[in-house]
Amino acid sequence: MKSVCWLLLLVAALPVSAGTLRCKSALLTEGDTTAELLIRCGQPMLKEDLTRYEENGFGARMTVKYAERWTYNFGKNQFMQFVTVENGVITEIEDGPRGG
Repeated sequence: MKSVCWLLLLVAALPVSAGTLRCKSALLTEGDTTAELLIRCGQPMLKEDLTRYEENGFGARMTVKYAERWTYNFGKNQFMQFVTVENGVITEIEDGPRGG
């Protein structure tokens, strides 16, 4: 029983893994909306359009925006967070380098 308690304490002490974003006391995960993200974390430092090339039916290639990548910088003691947003929903959360 004692070893189970220690294991639970160890797991609770681990940092939040990729796929989650902590803003102050809020925890956001993939599947949450951009409204929740803005309310809890505020505006990102940077918003980038993610694009890909698609061919139309006539062989012409065109650039299509399919998502946005929002970058949050919470300071030099925290990892930057890259949040991919598609159609108003968080689809991916990644750790970046330490902020500055």
